[in-house]
Parts: sequence; C-alpha cells; structure tokens
Amino acid sequence: MMFSYFTTLTLSLTTLLLVSCGPSASGTKAENPDYSETPVEGAEDPLASEAWHLQNTGQKTFSSAAGTAGEDMDIKEVHDLGIKGAGVTIAISDTGIDIDHSDLNGNQLSSAHRSYASEDPADWRNGDPRPIEKEAHGTGVTGLIAALGWNGIGSRGVAPSANYAGFLFVGSFHDSDTSYEAKILDQMTGDFDIFNYSYGLAGCSFEPTTTEVIDAYKYGVTSLRSGKGALYVKAAGNEYLGFNSACIDGEDSTFLGNTNTSEEHNHPYVLLTGAVNAKGKIATYSTPGSGLWVAAAGGESGKENPAMLTTDLRSCSSGYSGTSSTVTGFNKGSSTLNPYCNYTSIMNGTSSSTPVVSGIIALMLEANPNLTWRDVKHILAETADQINYSTGALAHPAGLSSVPTGHIYDYLYVRNNAGYDFSNTYGFGRVNANQAVLMAQTYVSALGTYQESSWYASPTLALAIPDNSAAGVTDNLNVAVNYIIESVQIKISTNHTYVGDLGVELVSPAGTTSKLLLVNSNIKHSGLSEFTLLSNAFYGESSAGDWTIKIIDGADADTGTFTSWKIKVNGH
Repeated sequence: MMFSYFTTLTLSLTTLLLVSCGPSASGTKAENPDYSETPVEGAEDPLASEAWHLQNTGQKTFSSAAGTAGEDMDIKEVHDLGIKGAGVTIAISDTGIDIDHSDLNGNQLSSAHRSYASEDPADWRNGDPRPIEKEAHGTGVTGLIAALGWNGIGSRGVAPSANYAGFLFVGSFHDSDTSYEAKILDQMTGDFDIFNYSYGLAGCSFEPTTTEVIDAYKYGVTSLRSGKGALYVKAAGNEYLGFNSACIDGEDSTFLGNTNTSEEHNHPYVLLTGAVNAKGKIATYSTPGSGLWVAAAGGESGKENPAMLTTDLRSCSSGYSGTSSTVTGFNKGSSTLNPYCNYTSIMNGTSSSTPVVSGIIALMLEANPNLTWRDVKHILAETADQINYSTGALAHPAGLSSVPTGHIYDYLYVRNNAGYDFSNTYGFGRVNANQAVLMAQTYVSALGTYQESSWYASPTLALAIPDNSAAGVTDNLNVAVNYIIESVQIKISTNHTYVGDLGVELVSPAGTTSKLLLVNSNIKHSGLSEFTLLSNAFYGESSAGDWTIKIIDGADADTGTFTSWKIKVNGH
C-alpha cells in the first residue's frame, strides 16, 4: 500500500505542485554556477520592491501585466514592527536546497539538515540537503520563507530572521528496497516549530493513507514544541482543472481536483493552503475543498501575470532559469538585477502559497511563542480577509458535464451558524499577516481542552443512488457529544462504479451545508471503503444533534449504492 502511495507521489511531483519546474533547456548567458553575491548588512534588497506578496503596489514582477495595488497580506506592516520570525525554526521537506546561495546560507540550521536519498536510515540525519537532480523547487520554497533581508541582495523572505533546515525528500531517487513510510514518518519529527510540505499527490484518484502516518501527525501536534504542537503546513494542490495521464491507467484525461481525494489531507492536524494571485482572486490552478484552511499568495505563470519572486539555483542553465527558452529575460540573466540567474520570477502554485503561510506563522510565533497549533489556526481563521466575497452559486467549470437540474454545484462562501464565512475556494480567506500578528501579541486562548469524539456509525445500508438526480439519497446520524466544532470528519462507503460522478454534502444540526465532494469531477475511481473526508466549514458550531449526509449522482450510466457512513467531531 505505501509503496503504491509513494510511487504515485513521486510521479505527481512534476505534474502537481512543481509548477514551471523540470529544467530541460540551457540558458543563454555564460555564467559561473557557483557565483554568490556579497551581502551588505543593512542595505535595501534591490528585488524586494518587485515582490508583490510582500507589498502589492501594482508591480508587474517582470511579467507583462500588473497586479492590483493593495491585494497582498500586509507582510510589510509586520516587518515594520520589527517582527521577522526570529527564534522560530522551520523544516522544509522538498527537492533539496542550495544552502550555499548568498540569500540562504546565513540562517540555516546546518546540523539539522537531512537527506533521504540514502538507503541507510543512519545517513538521513545530518545529511547533505543540496539538490541532486538540479531541481530548484526547494530552493524557491526556502527563499519565500527565509531569504535573508536587508543584506543588499535579492529579495527577502516572509520570515527573513527565521532559521530553517532542509530535508532532501522529494525526488525520483527513492528505492523500493527502503520503506517510504519510514522516510515520511522520519521527516515529520524533530525540534522544529513548523514543517513545510509543498508537495502532494496528483489528485486524480482517491488515495488512502495509513494509521501510522495520521498517528505521526497527531504526535507532532500533541508532543512537539514542548506540548504546544508543531504546525504542519501543506499545499492543497494545483488541480482545479487537472491533467495527468500517468495516474489514470495511461489514459489522457482532465479532471477536477479536490483536497478530499487524499486521506493524508483529511485530518485536523494539517493546515492546507490554497493560492491567490496578484489581482486578489483565486489562482487559476488552486485545488478547492472543504479541507482548506486559508489561502495565500501563489501567483500565476509569471509571463502574462505575476508569479512569485524568490531564490533560484545559482545558474542560468538549471533551475527555473533553465526550464524554457521562453521565460522572461529577467530569468535568463539579461537584467542587471539578476545577471547570474540567482533569482526567479516564475515560481507559482500552492507550492508557493504554502511557504508564505509558513513564514506568516513564524511571524506569529515570534510575536507570541506560547501559541499552540490550535491557537495559530484559530487566529488565522479569525483574521483572514474574505476576498472576492460572494454568497452566490458557482457553476460547474466549463468543458465538463453539467450538474443535475436543480442542483447547485457550489457556493463561493457559506456563512455558518457560528458566524464564520467558509469557502471551498479560499478556506476562511486570504491570510492577513498584520492582523494575525496583532491578535497573536495579546492573545489569551479562548479554546478549551481539545476533544475528539468517537466515530458514530450508521448500520449497513443499501441505498440506491439515483442517476442524474439533484434529490440524491440521504441518511441521518445523531451525535450525542456537544463540542464547539473545530473540524468534522466522515467515513463513507459506496460500491458506485464511477465515484467521479458523485457529490457528497453534509448538513449540521444548525442547518449549515458543506460540500465535501463536488459532482462530476471526472475522477476515474470505483468504490470507496470507509474513505475519510474532512470539513472545516462548521467551525464554531455546536456538534450535538442530527447530522444529514446527502449523496448526489451527477451523470447517467454508472450506478451504485450508498452502503455506510460514520461521523467524528473534533473540537472543545
């Protein structure tokens, strides 16, 4: 099971989250690949003014079109307070990091790096985290978090005073003779405040995980940081409208991604991030889902519209600079601001929004080191900006089957009975760093002792799911415990022959509806057996009472029955 899981993971890394990666062409400028610039302490960073995610002034960030001034996360305001992530440690598990880069070598935790390229577990700790496949993704991620600031070179990270360790984890170098599960469990542990995971599955199938992986996450949030809990910040995915032939039996297909297709996302211990662009709207690729927590800057292509400005491998013939002859001149070394291609303006994806959120959490933890993992999530939900706000209905994306007559595909935002606006597109909204830090500075936890209910289970069912019907099929379960909800999980079982037809909705005792799966996703998967789904849409509501599940089949032909479900409430 785990071998299959990680084989899919490795295949998906270049198609899901490593957007614009995969160097294949040579640069045009003769360069010294080991060239490093000389920092000047206290000097302004010459590229910081182009980093729209730090402060959006309507700059183009070396693309052909400008962003919208003011559509940012107020990070500059936090830096102006003197808060820059000092004292916070972050593990960055990725494709490796160019730790010799002038903007990254001053705040690394050199004794804490790891490499999972070795087959010998004894070699993982204190390993060399440098990329071995000329892959710049991890270097770009690290720059967004922790590139040094005010040193006279490049741009700067969201948390330029935080310390990081690089884990060489993502890549094709894994060998089937070594347990991939052992590697993933190892990279979830250590003396770190934040773990940044800008990787994930391809999203075109329903992928289970193991109890060992979920237990490791739970251990991290209950035991690390002296019991306050580590923050696991993870990319939601780049599959709003996905294309991946590798994981659908070789068949070329487009599909609609959803955070709930990966069980590793579907628990309360991870903080999933979506991506927005420089115009203050959802990025064209960002995967939706009821498991999202927040969204943050991720950018677009970097050609027609701004992407993200960050560190690159130090070479004009590798990394983002070497991906294509069509990338902008800035990335090819033609700009005096980037003569040796040490920086890129074309990184994007939820791979980018994830380190932005990690950096903002580092700012919060500097402002108040006593915050627990739940406090951090609560503050982010309380202070997020509900950008592009609307309670209107969303149509099914063009090019795929229509929804059944009378069925609403989704809503942009839904206000729950506790007064929280939640969106499958944005989560609780776009992170506002300044408001989050200000709240953190004076925060006294309003959250009671964390509780997880037992699973409430239905009897065995044999409910036919009607084809192409908005009425669908429903069932009820009564939850006896009365928690203030932080998240809700369900397990569903169905023998349907084409799960991609199905939509799954859950209605709380207060009447709030959350859409956990959206109809007609075109995901080619048959049957589900106690597959776990998650929703954050009921945050703050009371759990006691009758919960209703509804399953809708959005197309003709394929059929099936709804056979059982369970519900679990997490809260205080």
